[in-house]
Amino acid sequence: MDRFRSQRNSRFSASALLTLLCVALLADGALAATTVNVGRSSVLKYDPRLHNVLLVSKADFDACRTTAPWAKYSSGKDYVKFTKSGTYYLICGVARHCAAGMKVAVTVKW
Repeated sequence: MDRFRSQRNSRFSASALLTLLCVALLADGALAATTVNVGRSSVLKYDPRLHNVLLVSKADFDACRTTAPWAKYSSGKDYVKFTKSGTYYLICGVARHCAAGMKVAVTVKW
């Protein structure tokens, strides 16, 4: 199983992302999170027939609201470059997946 790597381009594989999300679900609401540095590119890997990834606001993240994403990724191998510090909120936009825990917050630091 792919793990988050400390190289310049880290990889969020579907299995690693799902592992984080399952940990969040099993921890009864604890937030699955990771930290990366500004300027790092990450690859979001997942099965596009079963999932997608939405970049959303904190309010939409907390409510699992999928109606107004800031960005939508659906190829199954999407590159995301974190250009500013802050927290980025990613959820699965497939019905009930976010509510089941398929979401992750990525903290970006200098």
